[in-house]
Formats: sequence, structure tokens, C-alpha cells
Amino acid sequence: MKTNLWQCASLAALLLAAGCKKNLTTNANGSASVNSNLTSNSVVSSYGTFTMQNVASTKYCEVSGVTNQGTKLLDGTGLQQYAASISGGKTDRWQEWQFSKQSNGYYTIMNLNSGKYIDVPGSTTTSGATLDQYRGNLTDAQYWTVTAVGSNYKITNKANGLAITNHGNSASNGTVITQETYTGANDQLWTLNAMTADSYRDDAVVGFFQRTSGSEAFDGGASVPLTWSSNNGKVFWVTNDVFYNQLNGSNEFNCGQIFNYHNSGLVQPASHTWAPASTVNVTSSDGVQIFHDATAGALLWPGAGIEVGQHVYVHNIEVPNGSLSADKQYLCDITESTTTTIPAVNNLTVPNMSTQTDILYSIGMVKPGDGYVYAYGQGGFLGASIFVARFPTGSPTSWTFWNGTTWASTPSTASAAVIASGPCNNNTMGYVNGKYVLITMDFGFACDETSRNMYASTATSPTGPFTTAKTVYSLADYKQGHEPVFYNPTIHAEFNNGHSELLVDYCVNFYSKNDGTGANCLAPCSNPDGSEDPNDYRPKGVRIPFSLIGL
Repeated sequence: MKTNLWQCASLAALLLAAGCKKNLTTNANGSASVNSNLTSNSVVSSYGTFTMQNVASTKYCEVSGVTNQGTKLLDGTGLQQYAASISGGKTDRWQEWQFSKQSNGYYTIMNLNSGKYIDVPGSTTTSGATLDQYRGNLTDAQYWTVTAVGSNYKITNKANGLAITNHGNSASNGTVITQETYTGANDQLWTLNAMTADSYRDDAVVGFFQRTSGSEAFDGGASVPLTWSSNNGKVFWVTNDVFYNQLNGSNEFNCGQIFNYHNSGLVQPASHTWAPASTVNVTSSDGVQIFHDATAGALLWPGAGIEVGQHVYVHNIEVPNGSLSADKQYLCDITESTTTTIPAVNNLTVPNMSTQTDILYSIGMVKPGDGYVYAYGQGGFLGASIFVARFPTGSPTSWTFWNGTTWASTPSTASAAVIASGPCNNNTMGYVNGKYVLITMDFGFACDETSRNMYASTATSPTGPFTTAKTVYSLADYKQGHEPVFYNPTIHAEFNNGHSELLVDYCVNFYSKNDGTGANCLAPCSNPDGSEDPNDYRPKGVRIPFSLIGL
């Protein structure tokens, strides 16, 4: 959904009609007296989250930059020391570092706010050079030896042997963190304070969406793991509105450009590599746009999908062009191929589901192994109530609908049928480790929202009850003093990184969305050269530790 499709009056009316919840609870901005995610263990193991406190200054290593300018997320941003930054009882993520021991025996040190790694800029061997952060690249500039010195640690680079240092033995906030010849002084020793496992921005996944050909920028981004034939292990990604081969020579969008397709499809190899060039577009018999609507002037927006045998079923909402109202919905049937061309897609009309729009079944499909696919929906386009239907794996149009007591032949919006609630249109369902997982986000259909949290709850039954929602993440996205429009979290349970962490992505939709008052938060095409940044219209990835949500 591109920014200029929204109309102020219609958005306000839709919000009121849907009865959306707008969570205005915000984290404290000042220092808290208690750090709730500090643990007593300070021994570096093979994988864990720590703060790095300099022994000489007692200040903490952090990513420098100005938070609301977005500079704490950028490659090349330098490191500095600062007093503890604690908001809402927990350490801010730009002072949290994930130490991960690699197969070569060295550690990588990743910042949880940005997902980027402590890096020697340009692999320089110069003593005194300021260290920075950079996207993971598996080079020696990002490998570190972590050696105990009493109860503290020295940290030296694999390539040059230089030690992470509080430059000049300073006691001041903002002093740069450098690499220097190791002397054994306290300005080169670090207390590693162990923290409870925390969610973090997965920068490799962020990079996966930074594509330079084919589907270059889009919202949506549901994934379907494949098992059929030689597709086994691959992942089918479906997008919503997509800019396709529209980047200019600077890999930006020319001002005023509009996406040229309403959906597309990508196939990721079985290696699950996040290198963008390894994942290729697939086409249907009609071209780039995979899902088509027979209704003149209408379009299809795909949502959740599931594979059953040789078939991939993807829920699609029919939308009149330029509108946010739903006309009907389909279960679209793709017969898998082993080529990059998809045979014709069949739009299946499901009795009692397709022709109603009170519940849109787009936010999750799970197949727990009991012979059914469970399809999760929310109450209308911006609804907050969550419902569930199911169909036998062998009969995709034979849907029944949970009404609070039994599986009925028609859907119900009665309160008894509501299995959970979440903020407007910011909900997703998945299935992980035998539990049904609900991820919700605060209201995000306006820029500069003050509360931008992600929440998680679980259930052992497809119909609930769900545990009390727990805050698991706060969005890190900023640009020129503003916060983007955000929505559409999606669970990707198939991506196991070996550390029991759930992958979720969410969409941003520029920083200039009309917020219902007629005011723009950030003028479009705000790059210095007047172009528009495609990263402002690309999904972002987050990893949530299983331990945070009881998985």
C-alpha cells in the first residue's frame, strides 16, 4: 500500500468504524533505577547478550549517532562510550551486544539495535583508529578474541591484534572507542555484564529486502516453506504493491514514482541464504504479477499462504483500485512447478468466506499436523478482533468457522468467536514448537506514532486462550527526526538460525503518510538530491528469542 493511496477522510472514518485500539503507553525516556534485564552471570559463553563496561571509566560501549535521525542504524557509524542508557527498566539496545563464538574460535560482536557488527573500518592496522559498526561480512575485521583478565576481558581483533580501547583513558561521555596496541591498562579492559536474551534487528534479513533488480521494494512479504519435489527446502515469498526494476542509477527512486505491480513472487533457495541475488523472481503465465482479479478495476493483495502437497494456497483480498475497502476474498491455488514460471493461478471461491468481508483471513495459515489448515483473520481491513477458520488439507474450499463453541458452516463476528485481540491490522499468527504464536504491533497507520512496540502471546490450541501479551521489541526506525508508518508483521517460523530465535518482519510505508489531520510528517522525496529512498518501503527483520515468549 503506497502512501498516496490513502485519503485523510476515509482513513479517519475507517479507524472509527473499526474501533481500533491505539496503545499510547510509551517507554520512559530517562534513566531507570533498576535494570530489569541484567543477570548475575558475567562469563562469556558461546552465545549471549552483554553490555561492555569500560573498567577505567565505568561507561558503556555504544553505537554513536542521533537516535531520531536514524544514524544508529547505519553502516560506518562509530562507537563511543557513554553512561548507562536505560529506558522503561531495561538497557537501550544500542548498548547491548550479542557475543557469538564462531566455528573458527573467534567471536563476532553484534549490536542489538542495528544488527550490525563491531568492525575495523577498512581493515586498517592503525593504532588509534575509531571502531565502527558494519553489516556482517565474515571477514577478519569483524572477528575478535575475548580473553579473561581476572574478572574482566580484553578484546583484540583477529586481523591486527589491536585491542578495543577507551581512547585516551577518558572519563567523558562521547569519547570514541578505538583499536590500540594492548598495554594491559584499565582503559582496554571491559566488564561484560550478562543480560537476559533480548530481541534484535536482524540486519541480514533487512539486507535481503534491499534488492537491486526485479522486486526491488515492496510491502507485504509473507513466506511459504516448500517441500514438494526438488522445491524441498525452498521458500516462496509473496509481496504486495511492488516497485519492479524501477531503481535509478543511484539505486534510489526518482521523485513521484509509483510502484508498477500490485503483487509479485520470489523463490529463495533451500540454503536460505540472505544474499538478495540468490533469490529470484518467478512469473505466472501472465507475467510478473502472480495474482490477478477478473473484476475490472480491482486488484488482489496476497496475505498468508501454506503448502499442501504440490499446491500452494495463498489468501488474497480483492480491493477496488485506489481504495482500502475489501470487495471479496479468495483462496488462490498455485500448482507448484520446478521452473521459475508458475502455471495459471486459480482463484478459488470459498463458500461463506469469499463473499463476506467482515472477517479477512489474511494474517496467518498454519498446518499443525492434525489434518487441517487453520486460517486466521481479523475483523475487516483495520479490525482488532482475531478469528479462526479451518479446512481439511485435502479439501481447500471446505471451510468451517470457529464460533466460540464449535466449527460452524458460516463465520461469526460475535464476541464468543473472538479468540484474541490486537491493534488495528497489525497482527500475525504462526505455529512454533507446538504452540500457536500471536504477534501484534501498536497502531501504525500514521507517522510519528509515540508507541511502536511489538507484543507476543501463545496458546496450545488453535482457538486459544492466549497468554497475556508481552512486549518483546520496539521499532528502531527513524529518519530526519520522524518515525515511519508501519504495519503488517509476519511470522517466518521456517527460518531457524540455530539459536532458538523466531524471525518476524514488519513493513514500513514511508515517513510522509497523511496522519488524518492533513499534516505530513516528512515531505516526500526528502533525500538531499530530491529522490526517494527505497529503504523507506521495504520490510525489516526482527529476531525474538523463544525464551522471551515461552517457546
